[in-house]
Amino acid sequence: MTDALSGVTVLDFSRHMAAPYGTMLLGDFGADVIKVESVPHGDGTRRTGTAFIDGESGLFLQWNRNKRSVALDLRTEEAKTVIWQLIERSDVLVESYRPGVIDDMGFGYGAVSDVNPRLIYCSLSAFGSHGPLAQYPGTDPVVQAMSGVMSLTGERDGGPLLVGVPVADYTGTMTLVQAVLLGLLARERTGRGQHADIPMLAGLVFSLTTRLASYWADGKDPERHGSAHSVVAPYQVYQTSDGDVVAGAWQPEAWPRFCAAIDRPDLVEDPRFSTNIDRVDNREDLNLILDAIFPTRTTYEWEERFHAAKALFGEVCTISQILSHPQIEALGMVQSVEHPTLGSIPQLGPPIWLSDTPGAIRSAPPVYGQHTTEILQSIGYSVDEIANLSKRGVVVAPELTE
Repeated sequence: MTDALSGVTVLDFSRHMAAPYGTMLLGDFGADVIKVESVPHGDGTRRTGTAFIDGESGLFLQWNRNKRSVALDLRTEEAKTVIWQLIERSDVLVESYRPGVIDDMGFGYGAVSDVNPRLIYCSLSAFGSHGPLAQYPGTDPVVQAMSGVMSLTGERDGGPLLVGVPVADYTGTMTLVQAVLLGLLARERTGRGQHADIPMLAGLVFSLTTRLASYWADGKDPERHGSAHSVVAPYQVYQTSDGDVVAGAWQPEAWPRFCAAIDRPDLVEDPRFSTNIDRVDNREDLNLILDAIFPTRTTYEWEERFHAAKALFGEVCTISQILSHPQIEALGMVQSVEHPTLGSIPQLGPPIWLSDTPGAIRSAPPVYGQHTTEILQSIGYSVDEIANLSKRGVVVAPELTE
């Protein structure tokens, strides 16, 4: 079976999370992802965070499977020669430096496209390649703050909060994957590559959707609503006798189903709650009623009632709960892969299911420089030449230095 991205070579200069997570997903669907790591330490994520397994960063292990690592001292002309040879053979180049950095290295889009005009060249950064903030660094919390997302997160009477997962990074990840696929599709039609500029800030601002609908309707900055939905009621967290759940009524026909689930059909006829607008305007009155009802049953009992009524419902799960949840087990999300030094390590499988060309975990996150020899041999270097480069520190090839 041919993989969806079989035959596509991705030259990956990216670091940290957003772009490496995206190139990992491309690798899941068959792309040959060559991770370019600098001498002497490689991707900074190898030394980042608080979770390490026998010296390997848990963060790096999450974002870098299905890749081959080549370790080069890009300050040397010999290493740059290797890169140019790889560029000639690649379909996609991904970089996540601040704008201008990779140009100073000699591998900016203008120079690269002259050598390989079919290359899809993707640049992911916090703010994009132009504008007053282009030259400044930024990571997920900075982008969450500036995008407006942080101002919308938290309790009404509290301060802004960081979303509990790196949503700006993840948005950048998925936007990067889309950019690569769109670029490859366009190339099929035009025969030409192009430069994709992917600002994380733009991606997260694009997520404001429901809040923009309100802002552009009345011109007022939206407020924080804690766990409650901004424009739908009821739809928020409620406390049961043994946990927390989210329950709600999104469409008009969902409100009677919600009321049936809580055994309060009389609320359907209550004029305070007749329409969604009424329920949002009278949210406090509605929650006085609901906050007294939900603690009368367990989470499991409410789940049964809401599912029977075909009403919106979900338990607030911890990480351990969701990883062992029957639905996640049915989707086959939690998998494992054999790491060269750590043995079997857990991984989350790809979140996209294709019937004919499914994604798969094919190889573990690479040890630093693990594939240097293999990659250099594929472009014509002999083992003796690679050994010489390794001896002089131009490349890192672990098996030649043991």
